[in-house]
Amino acid sequence: MAERTARSLTLVRHVRWKLHIVGHHDAAQSSFLTSSWRASSAQDRADALACLARDARNGVLPRVSGPAFALATRLRRAARDHGDAGGPCTVEPDETADPVVQMRAAVLLAHAALRGDCWANT
Repeated sequence: MAERTARSLTLVRHVRWKLHIVGHHDAAQSSFLTSSWRASSAQDRADALACLARDARNGVLPRVSGPAFALATRLRRAARDHGDAGGPCTVEPDETADPVVQMRAAVLLAHAALRGDCWANT
């Protein structure tokens, strides 16, 4: 697995915090998260997405449409496949990817992980 930087872990914490405070609809529209993701490197965004995908691998994504949902679905499936194979989950950095789409996918992944944790405890 790629070594996580303090910045990528901060992105993960920001997403989780915003999701906890305002819910996934408002978190996906957050100017704070948008600016944080835009200011981050492609590697930090990729590492944060890998972390969130790993946590969400057994969760259920909220039903929305668009490129963020498609990305979140792809990453969650990849994390599940990697987990089943025993290997680490990694996401390749993409300099051309839209940071806003990535951030919205990160919110969906964090929400799926949260829902999975809540449902596992009931």
